[in-house]
This record gives sequence, C-alpha cells and structure tokens, in this order.
Amino acid sequence: MSKKYTLDNGLVIVGEEINHVNSVSFGIWVDVGSRYEDEYTNGMSHFIEHMLFKGTKNRTAKKIAEEIDHLGGHINAFTSKETTCYYVKMIDEHIESGINILADMILNPLFLDEDISKERSVILEEINMYEDSPEDLAHDMLFEMIYKNQGIGRNILGTRTSLKKIKRENMVEFFNKYYVPNNCVISICGNFNFENMVELIERKFKGWNNKKDKNIDINNCNFNLGIITRNKDIEQMNLCMGLESIGLESEDIYALSIVNNIFGSSMSSRLFQNIREEQGTVYSIYSYLTLNKGVGVFNISSSMSEKNIYRVYNSIINEIKLIKENSLTKEEIKRSKEQLKGNYILGLESTSSRMMSMGKSQILLNKVNNPKDILNKINNVTDDEIDNIIKGIFDTDKIAISVVGKNSENLSF
Repeated sequence: MSKKYTLDNGLVIVGEEINHVNSVSFGIWVDVGSRYEDEYTNGMSHFIEHMLFKGTKNRTAKKIAEEIDHLGGHINAFTSKETTCYYVKMIDEHIESGINILADMILNPLFLDEDISKERSVILEEINMYEDSPEDLAHDMLFEMIYKNQGIGRNILGTRTSLKKIKRENMVEFFNKYYVPNNCVISICGNFNFENMVELIERKFKGWNNKKDKNIDINNCNFNLGIITRNKDIEQMNLCMGLESIGLESEDIYALSIVNNIFGSSMSSRLFQNIREEQGTVYSIYSYLTLNKGVGVFNISSSMSEKNIYRVYNSIINEIKLIKENSLTKEEIKRSKEQLKGNYILGLESTSSRMMSMGKSQILLNKVNNPKDILNKINNVTDDEIDNIIKGIFDTDKIAISVVGKNSENLSF
C-alpha cells in the first residue's frame, strides 16, 4: 500500500515500503516535457535533463557517475511529452548517497556555456540516431502531423533549428519556471521506512522554495487527419496509423486496454495472427496506446516490403471494420482481462517499475491507485463499455497515416 506526504514547500512524496527486498528506487518527477514548449523552446526539457548530469556546484559530471558506480547503483533520467524523471536505484544501505546526488543535481546545476555547447552536439547526434530508426521516425512524424503546431506534437528531442537557438539564459529561465517543488513529485519504492525517508527528504530539499503557482496551461488539442511520408533508402516500408483515442485520466482506459490486447498488442492478437501468421506479409505488426492528459492516440505500426504495403494497409482497415461491426466475443474479453492483469502484476515485480508507476500516476493524475484497485477495475469492465469504446474510436474515415521508406511519396491511400 502506498503512502503520501506533502512538504510545506509543496513537494509531494509518494512511497511504498517493500521490506523483503534489498534495494530502493528513488525518482524525482518534474511536470514538464515537450508539451509545455513552443517552437522556440522545443527540446528544452530534454536538453535540461542532459545538463543536470554535467556537473553541480559540488560535483563534476565524472564525480556524479563515479559515486553511483562505486556503490553498485544505477542513475539515469528520461524526458517524455509531459514529464521529466531523474532516478537512482541503490541497495538500501546506500540510498542516502543516491538521494544526495539527485538533490545536488536538482538544486545546484551549473549550466556552463562550454557544457551546453558540447551537449548540444550530443543531442544532435541523438536526433541522427532516431532518424536512422524508421519505426521511431514514422511514429514521431505521425504525432507531428496529428498535433501540428501544438506542444503535444513537438518532438521531445527538439529540432536542429530550435536546439541551435537555445542559449544559457533561455535554459536558466525555463529551469526556474518549472523546476519548483510544487511542480514536482518524489516517488520511492523498496526497503525503507517512509517516515524516516520523509525526514531525510525534508532535510535535503529544505532550501528549495516555491517560485510560482502550478497553474501551467496546456490547451485542448486538435486531432488532424492526413498522410505524411518520408523517403528513405531502406529495405522496408514502415507504416504507422493513428486513431483519435481517450485521455490518460479516462476510466475507459481499462476497456480500451482490453480491446488493444485483442486487436493488436500481442502475438495472439487479430492483427498478428491474420496479417503475419496467415498472410505472411509482415514481420512486425502491433497496436499500442499513447495516452496523455486529455488526449490519446490508438496506434498501429507495421513494416513490410514495398510490394505488400497496400495489401497490409487494406488488411488493417478490414480488421478495424470487423471489430467495429462484430465487437468482441465473451471468451475474447475474458482472456484479454486475464492477460492484462497478468501483464500488470508482472510489471510490478521490481522496485523500479513500482516507483515509475507511482510517480507517473501522481505527477499526471494527482493520485496513486493501489494494485488491488487496478485489478478490480479491469475485472469490472462491462461488455457495454467495450462496445462503446470500439464505436467511439474505430473509424476508418478518421485515420492519420505516416510512411517511411523508398518511394513513399508516390503512395495513395
């Protein structure tokens, strides 16, 4: 069972004590990502994530790495559309050292011009790396088209143009705006005492004060249809399709997850069994959910040779029509619920995954559901709820499409 405490400065702490393990996972979550950026600041959240590892007033970049490595721990971070997370995993007796380092990174970053210049080059190489991954590129292109000129559609890494324009003063201003305690959450899971941990965190972050209200505007997003292509001299065509879905906060996510299992998220799904196993026209095909606050996309991704793209596309369209016309059988729903519950439970086997689950839920939804509640919600999904979610999302007239591959500009769907 998770516990929650809010410090006087607004910093929220959520934690779960698991005393039969010997590790602790500790994460600092910031409510900021590419959704909060404009064309001039695009890539800033991710850039700052990199910069916090470049050294503090008390530690060099090398010292940060050495202190963690020498204790057998792990430190990392990531940026998403809506959040940035910095985390460590240590054996329980060393967790205070990990917290010391993360607190130092958050409270005392340097943002030296020399480091900014070097890290800009690193991120530009990261962009090159992702553009060499056609599957990732097709997904990013799809979102940039669906949410054109909207924060949720902006690339997390930024663009070459936006990155080159970012100066130190812009970075410090952005950091001071969003890296405030009442815009952050600390999530902890493992072998620790929650009350003692709260006292420790309060000491480490006592100098961190509020600087602005947590009233950050993220406007409602418009879902744009269309087709976007990118020619690349590669062997396969990469097709990504998107249907307008529901937001992360919707109670219908459990019904949609059940549908996704059956439609395309596993090897036993309709997409995989029909298009890969029976037709043999693809190697990779699957569906997945991209859920954000207030908005969501039901994604279908596949890769195939150029000669098969129309057959695969038409087969996907046919599967969408079939599920909408005939819905799901009771046996399919029963199996999908068990699959979903099993996947969820297995995903909570490590302290890291539990820390991530709690932190993400608290920062985005302002609550943490316990596993028993989640399992009950899956069990309680009704056939009518499933029918309604299918009718609301599976519409072949409202599909956004991106394609990466040879001669992709000549395609017509």
